[in-house]
Parts: sequence; C-alpha cells; structure tokens
Amino acid sequence: MRDERERGSAGRREKSAPVPAEFSIRHGRLTLALILALAAFLRFYQITTIPPALHFDEAMNGNDAMENLETGHMDVFYPQNGGREGLYIDIETVLIRFLGNEAWVLRLPAAAFGVLTVAGVYLLAAELFSAPVGLAAAFFLATSFWHLLFSRIGLRAIGSPLFLAWAAYLMLNGARRARAGRPYLGRMLLAGVVYGLGFYTYIAYRASPVVIAVAALGAFLEAPKGGPRRALWRPLAVFALAAVATVTPLAVYFARHPGSLLRRSSEVSIFNGPRPFAALMLNIWKTTLMIFYRGDADWLHNISFRPMVFWPVAILFALGAGLGLRAVWRGVRRGQGEAWFGCAVALTWLVSAAVPAVLSTENMPHALRSLLMVPAVFLLAAAGAGYAFTRLAARVRPSWLRAASWVLAAVLCYEPYHSYFDVWARNPKVAEAFNIAGADIASRINALPKTAPKYVVAVAPGLPIGMPAPAQTIMFLTASYTRRQQEETNIHYIIRKQGDPDGLEFCRQAAASLQGNVFCLQVNSVGLPSF
Repeated sequence: MRDERERGSAGRREKSAPVPAEFSIRHGRLTLALILALAAFLRFYQITTIPPALHFDEAMNGNDAMENLETGHMDVFYPQNGGREGLYIDIETVLIRFLGNEAWVLRLPAAAFGVLTVAGVYLLAAELFSAPVGLAAAFFLATSFWHLLFSRIGLRAIGSPLFLAWAAYLMLNGARRARAGRPYLGRMLLAGVVYGLGFYTYIAYRASPVVIAVAALGAFLEAPKGGPRRALWRPLAVFALAAVATVTPLAVYFARHPGSLLRRSSEVSIFNGPRPFAALMLNIWKTTLMIFYRGDADWLHNISFRPMVFWPVAILFALGAGLGLRAVWRGVRRGQGEAWFGCAVALTWLVSAAVPAVLSTENMPHALRSLLMVPAVFLLAAAGAGYAFTRLAARVRPSWLRAASWVLAAVLCYEPYHSYFDVWARNPKVAEAFNIAGADIASRINALPKTAPKYVVAVAPGLPIGMPAPAQTIMFLTASYTRRQQEETNIHYIIRKQGDPDGLEFCRQAAASLQGNVFCLQVNSVGLPSF
C-alpha cells in the first residue's frame, strides 16, 4: 500500500498526496502524540460528572453487568432491551467489580475506545494515503463533537468504529508485509481476532464485511501480478480463519436463538411500512443532510438539529468525497489515479455504514445508528484537506498558509470543547434525557440506612403495564437489580397491575398502604421521567 505508492509503479498510477517538505517522522510522532493527548483530554475531562445522571439504556447495560457479578458468568449476547452484543457489557462487568456501581464507571470503556479509535484511524489513513493525511484524519476525529459525545456515553456502539479501523489497518499492513517477504502471521492473526471482536459490539457492524472485502480486493489489485499477488492468499486465509474462530461463539448463540439475530433490525425496518422505497429515499436524504445541515434532534445524541460535522470539516469531506469518486473512476477504469485504493475503501465504508441507518424508520436522522460512518467521514475529509493544502501551497505564500492552518487548528480544538461542555452539557434537556429524576431518587435512597424499607413506585401513564425503563437507572445506582440485591438493600419495586389506577393516584394509594420510604417515579407519555 503506502510503500508501493511512494516507490511508484512505472506510470501505473500517480503518487498519493504529497508530503510537505517540513514533514518528518519525528515531527509526525510528536504531532500524533499531541492529537492523542487532545483526544484523551476531551474524552476523560470531568467524566465523573458529565454527562449528568444516567440514561436508562446505559443503566440496563450496567444492570446486566451487576447480574454477571452475582452469577459469576458473562454472555456473548444479552437479549433484554432489544438485544445487545456482549463485549461492552462484559468489560463493564470487570470495571464494576473493582470500581463500583457508579455512572462514570459505565462510561470509562467508551472514553478509552474513543481515544484508541483516533489512533487506529491515523494508522489506517497513513496506510491507505500518507502519514500527513493520517494526522489530519486523526485530528478531525479527535475534535469531532459527534464522536466525542458518544465517547462519553456508556453505550456499546462506540466500539464498532474502533474495531473496524484497527482490523482494516492490521489486515492491510499484514498484506503489505507479506508482499515484501516479511513475517506476517502474528499481524494477520491479530487482525482477524480484532475484526471478529467487532461483531460483539453493535448491530451496525454487520455491514463491515463489505469494507473488508473491498480492502482485500484492493490489496490484490495494488500488488504486481505474479509472486507478490500469489503471496497474499495465505495471509488473507489466516485473517479469515482467525475472524471466523473469534465470531463462532456469537454465531452459535444465534443458531440456538435465531429470533435474536434480526429482532432489533426487524422492529425498526422501513419494510414494515407501506412505502419502503419512499422511506429509503427520504432516509438517504436525511442522513446526507445530517452531516451538513440538520442533524439528530435527540439531545441524548446531539445538540438538537445541529449538523453532525463542523462546517469547515464538512466542506473538506465533500471535497474529499468528490475527489475520491474521481480517483476510484480513474483507478478502476484507466488503471491510474491518485490514491484510488484508499478512496475506494473510505467510500465503501461510508456507504455500507450508512445502510443500517437508512433502512430504519426510527427518529431519522439517527446519529447513534450512523456512528460507524464516522471514521470514513474523516478519512475523506483528511484526503480533501491534503488536496486543498497541496493546491493552496502552489498559490499562497507559505507564511500565510501556515498561519491559516494554525488558525483552523485552533478553531477545531476549541469548537468541540465549547459545544460539548458549554452548550450541550449545560442544557436542561440533557439532564432530562439522562434521567435526572431517576438519579435523584437513587441518591436519596442511598442516603437512607440499608435496614430501612424503601419502595419505588414506577408508573407510566399511557404506556403498557410493567416496569418502566427509567427504573433501570435507580436499580443500577442503588445496586438493586436482581432479587437478591433487592433483599440486601431492602428496596422494593411496586408495579401497577391491570385494574389499578393510573398515574399519581396509584402512587398515592401505594404510599398510604406501605410502611416505609416511598418514592414515585412517574414517566410521561414520551418516556422521559419526572418526579
């Protein structure tokens, strides 16, 4: 990949994005270290207090982890709450064992995954394009509000970009080593294991085989015919076998529980509606607009309706996508072009990662369901930035271009901090979205003696009878999810039954008949808790 492009290939294709004269390996490593430090700061700063409270989907993951600690075993898939792949919950199980049942503990893996994804995107972009493009991609990702927000929420989707970026890099790097006659076995085994683990993260990852297939095909096409191309069969077979072995436990689970495989995707599928093609076209349009103009409306996922990509980077993304399409056309049609292989991988990633979102009907555009798109967006934005820098370098004084680059870098560093900590985190709708009412009840319960009887009356006017999801927050923060935990903490959950009065009247009747401390968790018709 990278080394072959740098050597050239007898006029078969042009060199990829030129390396600035002042660039050096030493400067590149220092710059990467600064980018990773910035990514870590944004993702770990005030992680114990922001986001506030605890969303019930996060709490459900934590409750499964608490049950794992009680039962002594972990699962590859958790069928509750629509069904969830198990890797994130299993990591949380270990952390809770040592750090306790705190909201921030559930978010630690997400923050770590976020930083590691920045490193993986750098390596992948450097492998596909060049080291400067890799640094630009890593910087754009590190300063992305979209990625930052989900790097601080305890949901499993943040793992999917991480594992795909690292798997693609390791596979392509291993293929390059194999063509050069260097040892590749360990690299390919690791690539297969990492790729297989990605299937334990989030349902959207199931679109990833298309990306890996295009990357593998590109590795063949990039290699000269003959020995170097034949040398790829064995390392790619090692990769495939390692991936299959890693994903086998999950496949066995789905074979035993076939309803779990497509349960969630079928629940939100556009094919449940009367006009699926029209819904598909509308979703494609909304997902495109999400990047440039109108983003996710849910305060859990975004500053409501804010574009998911900051506008200067969105412009570079559009430029990179356009140039990428041209490069792929030239590379495939004419056997030449600038970095066509890298562009093909990035564009394939972008489109395939968007498929799970555009095939769904729920709350479009959906930033969480589209999260796997994020690395591809910034790979293409970095390619666009490399092209723009090269063109401007021939027309603008170096001192002016350098000054403009520093100004843009400063703006991109400040923007995610301001948007996240000053705008998003301080908005009262964020506290509502993260179930501040449930967290407040949990805090008041924890202040009482364990010996005191405590009753949580959970009512959901207009919703089906049963335990409302926001009660999960209370259960996790008070360690009262399982029956044994409820007995140990002396916490009891009262659920309205058929024929009981609705709403606050049920709370009043329960409080009058119970001996102890009674807490009413009322959930309104749109699912947001209030006390």
